[in-house]
Amino acid sequence: MKSYKLGIIGAGVIADFHAQAIQAMDGAELVAAFARKDEKAQTFADNYGCTGYSDLNEFLHHPEMEVVTICSVSGVHLEHTTAAARAGKHIICEKPLEVTTERIDQMIRICEENKVTLSGVFPRRFNDSTHIFKKVIDEGRLGKIVLCDTAIKWWRSQEYYDSGAWRGTWELDGGGALMNQSIHTIDLMLHLLGNVKSVSASGGLEAHQGIEVEDVAVATVEFKSGARGVIQASTACFSNTGLPASIHICGN
Repeated sequence: MKSYKLGIIGAGVIADFHAQAIQAMDGAELVAAFARKDEKAQTFADNYGCTGYSDLNEFLHHPEMEVVTICSVSGVHLEHTTAAARAGKHIICEKPLEVTTERIDQMIRICEENKVTLSGVFPRRFNDSTHIFKKVIDEGRLGKIVLCDTAIKWWRSQEYYDSGAWRGTWELDGGGALMNQSIHTIDLMLHLLGNVKSVSASGGLEAHQGIEVEDVAVATVEFKSGARGVIQASTACFSNTGLPASIHICGN
């Protein structure tokens, strides 16, 4: 089995998850990490037994590194993807890929031009339960799909948004309850039901201060298959234990 050597851009909470996942994988080795601040880069590197860099160019020229996982703030994914692609590195990028479709299109084009792979992180597609659900739908065991309810009724404290100046901004966070907290469940909905024909939606900021993005949103969706659906998404639904995200699909 080939062993791939990987590097991580970013040293926050998500980067920890990536580092732990790489260490748990056969055929993968974490060799380098980049963070803007030297102290943060070195602390992360010490924790995971790799080389730390605070210079992006030096990081991208780490010997034998083939793949880069991008765990930086959403609004700089394009910048980091561009640098990594031009250095000939394959790219795994955290969600959301970027904050606008135009910037995502640029990422795709740059990776195609440099003949490197760009992949997003949407792990719920690979759950055993998802595989079973998808197979049942594709085999027609639910009949004609007519309705889908997608609900993500979560809570994020004010402290969560206050923990970073980029959080809750259009420029760097790209959105709120939909773009960040609900993205995996919405992606799963699209994976199961296919492409969308039309969307009607509204959103607002109801429970938090000092942010620009929505903490509650609702949408009605018409799929190309003819099925209809509803999306409810929020970070303003207080719960001590947390409410599970859910998808309910009905056929006849």
